[in-house]
Amino acid sequence: MLLGKVFKNINKKYKSIKFNKIRFDSRKCRPNDIFFAFKGNNYNGNNFINAAIKNGATIIISNLKFQGFKNNKILFIKNKNPRFLLAEIAKKKYFKKPKNIIGVTGTNGKTSITNFYCQILKSINKKVASVGTLGILSQNLKTKTNNTTLDVLETHKVLEKLKLLKVDNVILEASSHGLKQLRLNGINFNTGIFTNLSRDHLDYHKTFKDYLNSKLILFRNLLNKNGNIIFDHNIPQAQLLNKISKKKKLKKFNFGPNKSFFNILKIQKVGEKKKVNFIFNKRFFSFETSLIGNIQIKNLMFAVVAAYLSNIKIQKILQSLDKIKPIEGRLEKIGSLKNQAKVILDYAHTPEALKSVITNVREDFPNSQISLLLGCGGNRDKFKRGIMGKIANKYCDFIYITDDNPRSENPKIIRDQIKDKINKNKCIEVSSRSLAIYKSIQDLKSGNILIVAGKGHEEYQEYKKKFFFSDRLEIIKSINKKNNFLSNSLKTNILKENTIKKISKNTLINFASINSKKIKKNSLFIGVKGKRFDGNHFTKEAIKKGCILAISNIKNKNPNLIYKKNPLSYFNKICQIYRKSLNSVNIAITGSAGKTSVKELTGFSLSKISKVSFSKNSFNNKFGVPLSMFNTPQSSKFTILEVGMDRKGQIDNLTRLIKPDIGLITNISFSHIKNFKNLDQIAEAKGEIINNILPHGVLVINRDDRYYNYHFKKAKERKLNIISFSKINKEADICILNIKKNNKNFILNVKIKDKTKSFIIDKNLINYRENILASLGIISSSVNINKISKKLFYGFKIPKSRGSTIIIKKKAKKITIIDESYNSNPLSFKHALNNFDKKMTTQKNKFILIGDMLELGKYSKKLHIELSEHINKSRINKVYTIGKFTKYTFNKLKPQIKGKILKKKEEVFKLIEKDLPHNSFLMVKGSNSTGLNKIIQSL
Repeated sequence: MLLGKVFKNINKKYKSIKFNKIRFDSRKCRPNDIFFAFKGNNYNGNNFINAAIKNGATIIISNLKFQGFKNNKILFIKNKNPRFLLAEIAKKKYFKKPKNIIGVTGTNGKTSITNFYCQILKSINKKVASVGTLGILSQNLKTKTNNTTLDVLETHKVLEKLKLLKVDNVILEASSHGLKQLRLNGINFNTGIFTNLSRDHLDYHKTFKDYLNSKLILFRNLLNKNGNIIFDHNIPQAQLLNKISKKKKLKKFNFGPNKSFFNILKIQKVGEKKKVNFIFNKRFFSFETSLIGNIQIKNLMFAVVAAYLSNIKIQKILQSLDKIKPIEGRLEKIGSLKNQAKVILDYAHTPEALKSVITNVREDFPNSQISLLLGCGGNRDKFKRGIMGKIANKYCDFIYITDDNPRSENPKIIRDQIKDKINKNKCIEVSSRSLAIYKSIQDLKSGNILIVAGKGHEEYQEYKKKFFFSDRLEIIKSINKKNNFLSNSLKTNILKENTIKKISKNTLINFASINSKKIKKNSLFIGVKGKRFDGNHFTKEAIKKGCILAISNIKNKNPNLIYKKNPLSYFNKICQIYRKSLNSVNIAITGSAGKTSVKELTGFSLSKISKVSFSKNSFNNKFGVPLSMFNTPQSSKFTILEVGMDRKGQIDNLTRLIKPDIGLITNISFSHIKNFKNLDQIAEAKGEIINNILPHGVLVINRDDRYYNYHFKKAKERKLNIISFSKINKEADICILNIKKNNKNFILNVKIKDKTKSFIIDKNLINYRENILASLGIISSSVNINKISKKLFYGFKIPKSRGSTIIIKKKAKKITIIDESYNSNPLSFKHALNNFDKKMTTQKNKFILIGDMLELGKYSKKLHIELSEHINKSRINKVYTIGKFTKYTFNKLKPQIKGKILKKKEEVFKLIEKDLPHNSFLMVKGSNSTGLNKIIQSL
């Protein structure tokens, strides 16, 4: 090639001189090559001119004063900026370029954005390539590279090669080194993305200002006029980017609240996935993703905008988002441990990146302890080592300090500089990175997290010289070794980790019980002291019946026994660990009335969509909740637990165990008020659930309840997502629009936020409307409402004694009993009475039998009298009562509806079998402890 073809303003007498190749590394020079001498990171090319000549270079471009021939053989050409000249030559030599070139710069997130962008375009069969830390990646080209940004010649050469492969969408990582050293000069970028800026590469840039200005070269010098710029308008550099945008007339696509082009509105964790709601160009969209860390979702959103600016329609982009995979070495979960602990590999090697990774993992796994494996590179910014140690100490539970790439520095000194800012009792130093990874994984207990930080995708370690080393391979090797000693039963692993007793890994535990009579195969028995019996005295019986292990406070030499002073407290600890190891969506339901009904209805409905586990009967106390939690299968996608109380602090204790993703408060009434001064205290006690809903979780609340505003405010303070439901208020998120008769069934039309959804329901569910709305609040928060069947609630049978129907036939007489005898409080009684009154409007033989409402304390008399007010307004023909307090109700009834005060169960039998006329309808309502429920069930 002739010099005149690549040099514009060269002396005419030099234009016809031929040359072979362009070089800037003296070691690679060959005969008739041009050597460009300029200053690099560590060396000055002017010092290697003689070496280049020795290797055959015949033309030297440098900033030295001399110009002309030396020894009649070597031509020296003087240039003030050889780097700039090299970029100009590269542009001319490799002039074919893809149509759409995107540059991404910033301290953190570059690799993630470039990779996500490529995944989006590949999913819709668009040819695309990325150039950066992970190398050159395209459908037809995969090459590893040494630097984030290639040298200027290689960059232009690669772009031309991609163009010839018909790739017209290319995204490049633009490092500060690459920008400052003009390695990207000569490229016309259509779009520039600025991620963020924090401390990095100050060993090279010396000042933070120089580091920032190097990053801004992309926007000041390389971005096309009228090009696109994408950035977060909440970062400190936003004002500067706005000025550059205005000066260059760039089109801004900024991220954040308040008039931005795009923003994330809500991220809700649903099991192992996240549901993301976002605004994009004034329109609302949502998608699901399995990515770890909300920072990765933000990076994904930047990639979405870049794809949109590449002429891809947003609807097509949306279709690809649920298929996005994590990037190699960026918040990437590696392998699978049998104890459900997780190992996350990340490239974080700057203070800000480390903090971001740890806090993002902490946010995704709030119940888990987080350990960190950390080192720092040698011959780089020394001041960041102490900063990173301080961050690790603040945000992690335990730290393993090891070597990263010490290079030519003393690795012990590097480790000491990190360790200096960490509490001695929460760190251990293991110089060998391989041994550190092995030990940290061997130490991992069930449900906990290990972050292996610093090297990510890299496949080398450097002690003066580089040698092959892969964090990924070391992690997988250590996981395999640990799994050899773990049981296939997660519950067994948890017990093994939390007792000194030797338990075989072949022990399989599936079920727990506190009832020795209900022992199943592979079960665990817990001896607990109840009101009537002390389960610790039944341990031998449980072992005889086949329980694999028993926990008791009575010492025994039996190998199947685990001795603990407080078996229930120990079992709760086991359940807490099991909870953090579950990937199911945990739902906790509390309230004064309707808990069990909503739990049963939600469990029935969700089981049509996914695998569900929900507490049986009313397992809602300090015994039932941990049992229900422990007996939840690992495969469950949803776990529904009912939470009861009769005094302050109980809901707090139980929901601290559950750690719900979704909480529901059905309503507030006088139930269990005997231990409280007033309703306000009950509302406060029920509201304890709000304190323990996981961050970004959901609270479902009844907008018709008098304490709606109180619970709403409390949930807002915790920044929870709130879903309201109402039978009458159309401003609620979920409300009934209308109900229409449809043959034997009904069509229930419901507003769910901004959508209308219809459901077919059996006629027996007409009076279950409030429970349906509450259930929809739970379901809509975790399931795509568009995919829900119209028959979601169809086929549900009302649980016994909660409004179920019993037909009694004696000789020629038929009595229909509406059984509400499971429990009673003022609110549930009012609901039951209203439903009964409306349902049987055409019937003349309507009767009610009322039992006492218990646990009302000093309010008992007053609240039983108030029942009469509701009854007197109804169309009930006769009222019968049984119990101590219902006499106050009876005495205040209208004379014409007074039936009789019953005293014995035999009188109840006589009433139903003999006294009531044929075709009568009788509603029975009373607290469970009155025994009325057992009487009705015995009929």
